[in-house]
Amino acid sequence: MVTGAAGGRRAARVTVLVVAWSAAAAIAAVLGALNSPPPWAIGVGAAVGAVGSVLSVRVNTLLEQDPALSPAGSTRPTVHQLPPLVAHFTGREVLLREVRELAMGRASFPWLGPRKPGRGEASRPRILTLWGRGGVGKTALAIRLGHDVAPGFPDGQIYVDLRGAPGSLPRSPTDVLEMLLRDLGADAASIPDNLDDRARTFRTRTSGLRLLIILDNAQSEEHVRYLLPGTSTALTIVTSRSPLPGLDGAVPVEVGILEHDQAVALLGKLAGADRVAAEAEAATDIVRSCGLLPLAVRIAGARLAARPGWSLARFAQRLADQQRRLGELETGGLDVRASISLGVNAQSPAIRRAFQLLALCDAPSFSTRPLQAALDIPAQEAEQVMEQLVEAQLLEFMNHDPFGEPRYRYHDLVRDYAAERLAIEVAEEDRRAALSRIVSLCLHQAGQAEQLLAPGAYRPSMRTPPWTPPSVIGVDLAPVDALARFATEYEFQVCAVRAALAAGMSAPAAELAGRLVAYQDAHALWSDWERLQQSVLEACRRDGDEIGEAVTLADLGLLHRLQGRLEQAESEGHHALDLFARAGEHAATASCLANLGWLYRVRGEHERARDHLRRALAVAEEHGVARTRGWSLQMLADLEIDGGNPQAALHLLDQSRQVFEETGDRRGLGWTFRIMGDAHRKQGDDGCALRRYEESSTIMEEFGDRRGAARNLGAIGALHQRMGRPQQALTCYAESLEVFRDLGDRQWQARTLEALIELHEETGQAELAESRRTELTGLMSSLTRVSQGPLPSRRL
Repeated sequence: MVTGAAGGRRAARVTVLVVAWSAAAAIAAVLGALNSPPPWAIGVGAAVGAVGSVLSVRVNTLLEQDPALSPAGSTRPTVHQLPPLVAHFTGREVLLREVRELAMGRASFPWLGPRKPGRGEASRPRILTLWGRGGVGKTALAIRLGHDVAPGFPDGQIYVDLRGAPGSLPRSPTDVLEMLLRDLGADAASIPDNLDDRARTFRTRTSGLRLLIILDNAQSEEHVRYLLPGTSTALTIVTSRSPLPGLDGAVPVEVGILEHDQAVALLGKLAGADRVAAEAEAATDIVRSCGLLPLAVRIAGARLAARPGWSLARFAQRLADQQRRLGELETGGLDVRASISLGVNAQSPAIRRAFQLLALCDAPSFSTRPLQAALDIPAQEAEQVMEQLVEAQLLEFMNHDPFGEPRYRYHDLVRDYAAERLAIEVAEEDRRAALSRIVSLCLHQAGQAEQLLAPGAYRPSMRTPPWTPPSVIGVDLAPVDALARFATEYEFQVCAVRAALAAGMSAPAAELAGRLVAYQDAHALWSDWERLQQSVLEACRRDGDEIGEAVTLADLGLLHRLQGRLEQAESEGHHALDLFARAGEHAATASCLANLGWLYRVRGEHERARDHLRRALAVAEEHGVARTRGWSLQMLADLEIDGGNPQAALHLLDQSRQVFEETGDRRGLGWTFRIMGDAHRKQGDDGCALRRYEESSTIMEEFGDRRGAARNLGAIGALHQRMGRPQQALTCYAESLEVFRDLGDRQWQARTLEALIELHEETGQAELAESRRTELTGLMSSLTRVSQGPLPSRRL
């Protein structure tokens, strides 16, 4: 303590500094309040604000050296309330650096736009909002950031848990302000009762102070608006599940899940780095099952740490089970299920129901349409519900598809929770009704795609009435664009088939799986085709659905013929024929007969092939199945080319072209052009053949038919080879072989390898020919054929 004359002089200095500080704050406030300040006012305001900050520091330094200099009742204790750093804090290096620079006013981020100093910026408070779903580590990040920047705020660091997380009883701004004013040294008797008065008093006492304030778990903008200091010398960090868009001047920073390597590192810090490194693959599976959510990874690591005898692989298997995963992610008061439930339980019953019903199909992403169907509501209402779910952090907005339609997804663990509550809270009959509408919507969409890809095709009458959503006003898509839009929905369609099968709805599942075949065929999605149809076949047989069984067998027969699994395809085709005949579905036999005819042609049994194709043509003409008629004429033409009659083939192909043009079947027309090219090549008219192949390729590319385009490339290569252009031929063969490998089409890989071997031998490249022959030998052993003889002769 300073006494005597020196103490008097020092007290006088404090008084002068306080008066100057107050004057600077008042001037800055007046200049900042001007509606359209001239440039000089902005500059002066900034300068005066800076002077005020310096004066504040000097006053506080003198008061700390001798508290007796403070006027009565004005003593302000310095508060240091930051909680300790969270143990095992991991990752976030880039985010921390960017947020730290932003907090200290040195950042320039492209997503915030160019920095434009505005009116009163010198006195504008600095507010940073860290937002994200529960469990991403917002509080841990805020505390870490607080400790990092604390030296820049010597007047104090304040931490308040506002308890605004869903399911908690929020602390009122009135009570929080009373606590803050007490912490800042206010006498209890001097604290006003009114909220507005308390907020004004708080802003007065914090004016010019270099304070760090962390307001954790804010519920809304109103929850924090009264708690903000009014000065740029303070920094306020707010954490919330919402970005708090209505908080004026705040900079929102979304806190997401961890990067993969960061999640593995966090697991290693908890469970032991050596242990995690020894089972790296299992560690990857664990953090993926945790959805890279810090809370979930922390729980997994804690459980492993408490059980040193557990293998990571065994724990990964337990987490892989979606039905028990949430139960595994709970330990010592940490609980992923509880964290998610807080957000869900805070929603209205209608929003909770929507949240649950979206889990019916377990799809990786979805548009608003499935929800529209599940709830049977207008599109606009479905979009509003989706947005509410996004705001509640229960769904993630992914992007807009190329046609402007928003797409959403669950976080993996949130989806698990939604499915869990769906089974508990929604009655089975309601689940089934909602799923029926979703599958019916998918039938409507898949039926449209099928009509574009295979117009004039025949399928038995639908037994599931399609649910048709209201058309989108002002959108009239060309066929190619309509198929591109369907591509964005395809994955959901596959999930809908699986959901229908799981619910015991074999007939709708069979119909939807059948409608997807045209798209799967065009894009060579053979794995999906096989898996879905095999599952549907088992369900139809279990339920005694002979029509569904017959359709599925016919579709599998087509797939297996394309894959070269001819014996299996033959058995499936004949079985389908018997079932269709028994059910009186004679029109459906046309495509079965055509597929069997093509199969026999591939196998070299030309007379048998011709017989089946003529029967298919007769049935198609009798029942008006235009598409099968066009394909049958096309295949009969192929037989004529094999027999050395290209002119007769062209006559049949002209009829095929006419059928496809009348029905608008562009893809069928593309294949007719392809075979026309073969006929012209047989005649020796190479120029006409090349034109037809190029016309066919244009159509194949239009529909995204990579397999068809690769077939044309091989034919063009064969044409170049015959014309003495080995380099062009090699390029075409190599490109087509790469596509067939990518698609898993082993049959046409083998045929292309045969052509390459012949080309290499012609050009004297014996080593390359031998290398290709070795590859062909390995491939041939994996092909399923009726005989062990050479691959049946086919044209490239």
